[in-house]
Parts: sequence; structure tokens; C-alpha cells
Amino acid sequence: MLKKIFIFYLLFLTVGFFNPACATFFGFISNPPTHNEEIDSLIEVARTVYSNEEYKKSLQIYNSIVKLSEEKNYSKGKVIGYLGISGAHYNIGKLDVSTLYLIKAREESYAKNNPNILYSISVREGLNLHTIGLYDEALKKYRESLKIASKLNDKEDRIDKSYSVYINIGDLYQLKKQNDSALYFYKTAYNSSTRDLLNKFVSSASISELYSEKGQLDSANLYLDYSKYYSRKLGTTYAAALYKEMKGKYLIAKQEYNLAIESLESSVELNHSIQRSNPQLFRLLSEVNQKLGKEEVSTAYLKKYVHTKDSLESIRKQNIKVPILLAEIDAENRLEKAESHTKMIAFILLLLLAIVSSLAYYFIEKQKRKGLRGKKENHNLKKKLNNAFEEVVELAETNSPNFLSRFIEVYPEFYNQLITEYPKLTTADVRLCALMKLDFSTKEIAEITFSSLRTVQNRMYKLRKKFNLSTDEKLNRFIQSFHIETLTVKS
Repeated sequence: MLKKIFIFYLLFLTVGFFNPACATFFGFISNPPTHNEEIDSLIEVARTVYSNEEYKKSLQIYNSIVKLSEEKNYSKGKVIGYLGISGAHYNIGKLDVSTLYLIKAREESYAKNNPNILYSISVREGLNLHTIGLYDEALKKYRESLKIASKLNDKEDRIDKSYSVYINIGDLYQLKKQNDSALYFYKTAYNSSTRDLLNKFVSSASISELYSEKGQLDSANLYLDYSKYYSRKLGTTYAAALYKEMKGKYLIAKQEYNLAIESLESSVELNHSIQRSNPQLFRLLSEVNQKLGKEEVSTAYLKKYVHTKDSLESIRKQNIKVPILLAEIDAENRLEKAESHTKMIAFILLLLLAIVSSLAYYFIEKQKRKGLRGKKENHNLKKKLNNAFEEVVELAETNSPNFLSRFIEVYPEFYNQLITEYPKLTTADVRLCALMKLDFSTKEIAEITFSSLRTVQNRMYKLRKKFNLSTDEKLNRFIQSFHIETLTVKS
């Protein structure tokens, strides 16, 4: 899914000139300069080049910015340069290097008291984890960035940043095949008051894709038209490539295969022009040509799909060690600095302690996952239960149309196991099970759903039959105890 990359466009266009709060540390560090005309001008050039998708050229400029900033002890220049270098390396799949520069940026004085920069770093750390398939870890980073964004003073900036993260969270749920949750986040972002065209474009394209997969073609076409409008407004190659991909998927759903091939091939060319790989395009082209009986063409695209996917998988496996590798590299660099900068020993020891703590936490969590998974789940449940449970109960009590989708998001394992074991359950059945799972009585369910007590009792009787419960088994008790060991809360 191409849309994950979009966040970098937003970040480079929104990281502007901020007033850094430069604190001293025990008198060891003097206040660095807050402005440098030469470097600030170079930063603007780099941003323009990056926004024009000239990543290699922008990388050269950002490297120059870092070099000049280090010579002049210009913290702002170093931070912006590190973020630029991180983004460029993300685009070529070097997530280890990308994350290293995020760590460097986070340690600068300009970043530490600047919520806009901290937001950018947190989102990018999440995106790196997102890309290598560490979805739960990525979600934690995205939620961290939402907390930072909520503290921004500028209301419009706060909205833009928050809903750009919503889109990435939606993509996480889509990758996890939780499409109802994904649609919730995409639509929330699209219907928000965000002024950012990229937010509107990516959310509308994503909604169109989900509706195409569901076969709801009128809705898919409506949001596809929205995405076309915003794609043209943006005028970037990335936007054009993503629009063509979503149009191709829509045309496949309509069984207009020749037009679909034309659109998908256009997306391949556009991605190639910005040096991006998307193996799913080759898979789709292989499948469509197969439907048209073009066996040779289908086979050729299938080979491209396998080759590209294997290459990306190889890169992903190399990057899976990113957290440990970067901690080791950072520790080595700090030890070298300690030898030549004796005044910084206390400061470095504190940072080394943080790194060691991170490594210890990583290995402890690894052991817990192997032998103590149940204990970890219980801990997470206790930690997250209050807020998530109260939110779901409130939606239930107000008979909100968002109740069921939010319940599924909070209790995905319970929901997935329920519909897997009992696939004939209707949406109304699942909603009734959800209310019983939250321990609502028959009378309370009747009041919430504006139904008579007899109606709810009849629905429960039919549900008992679907579960094949004996006469001495209580339905509420069955639902309460249904696969409780798999229950987790996703707040």
C-alpha cells in the first residue's frame, strides 16, 4: 500500500521555522545560535527539492546542511538536516539509517522542547516500524504522536497533524484485515476539518479502495472522484501513482479489465519515475491478464511480482533488527565522545543508561512473549481497560451507530473468534453478543435499543439456537466466558 509514504510530504512541508528552547545542562552547554541566514536559506531549498520528489538531490543538500550546522553549532539546522536525511533513506528502504538520524534529531536541544519536531520524529519512528511490519509497535508511536499533536497551540496545525496520523492508523488496521476499523479512521480523517489536501487525497483514495473490495461500487466511485480531484490539486507524481492504482482496483471490481490494465500500468510507470517499488501492482496485473487469457503476459508480471516482493522482503528482514542495531551504534558513538569531551561525561552516562534500559526492556519483553504471554496480556488489559471499556459502554448506552465498529476495534480477538466459530451470525446477532459481553442485562438491552423486553428475549432465544446451547446453559454466561483467554483491549 503506497499511502504510508505520504506522511513524509506532510512533514517536510509543515516543519517550519520555530523558536527553539535551548536549555543548558549543568552549565556544560552554551546556548547555540537561534538563526543562521545561510543555513535557513539552504533548508528552504532542500524542502523545495524534496517536495518535488528529487530525493537524491535533496539528500545531498541535507548533508550539506548538517555539515554547516555542526561547524556553527546550529541545533535547528542539524535537526532539520537529520530529518531530511532520515526521509531520503526511508525512500530507498534503508530504515536502519533512517532511524539512526531520527535518534540524532531527538537528542538535539532544538528538538527537545519543540512539539512540532517531536511530533515529526515520533510519526517517522512509527512509520519505520509500520513499514517493516511491526504494527503494534508502530501503533504505540502513532498514539504518542497524537498526544504530542494535541498539545499544539495552532488549532489548524493540530487538526492537520492529528488526522494525518489517523490515516496511518487506518492503514495499519487495513493491513491487519480489520477493514471496519480502517474505514472508521479513514472516514474520520476525510470528514474532519483538516485543511491539508494530502490528508483529503489519501483518505478518499483509501476509502475508495475499501469500498471496491466490498463490491460497493457506487460508493467506491464517489470517493475515487474525490481522490482524483485532490490528486490534481496536489500535482505530485506520488498522488498520480496512487490514484491510478486505486482506479485500477475499482475497474477490476467492475470487471472492466482492459481499462484496469491501462490504469495499473500507468501507476507502475509513475512509481518507477520516483524510484518506488510496489509489488502488489505486478500481482494485480498478473491476475487481470490471467482473466483475459493472456497467459504469457500474466506469467511475466507474476515473475516481476515475486522478484520485487522477495527484494523488499530481504530489505525488511535486514531492517527488523533496527532497534537493537541503532542502540549499539549510538552507544559506541557516545563512548567515543566521552574520551574527547570530558565535560560531557555525566550527560553521556545518563543517555547510556537510557540505552541500556531500552535494550533490557527489549529482551525482557522478548522473554515475556515466549514464556509469559498470558501475564503480559493481563497487564495490558488492566492498563487499558478503564478508558476503552468506558468509551465502548458509553457508545452502547447512547445506541450510537459507531458502537459495534468501536467494540470490534477494542475486542478484535473476541469478535474474530466469534464469527469464525459461528459464521452464520448476523450483524444484529453480533451487536447483541457485544452488549451481553459488556454485561448489560436483558432489561438494559431493551432500553438501549428501544425494543420491548419480549423482542429482546426472542432474539436471545434465536441466538441460543445458533450456539446450540442446552436448556440448562445460560446465554449470558456463555458469552461472558467465550474465549476469555484471547481477550485483549485495543485502546
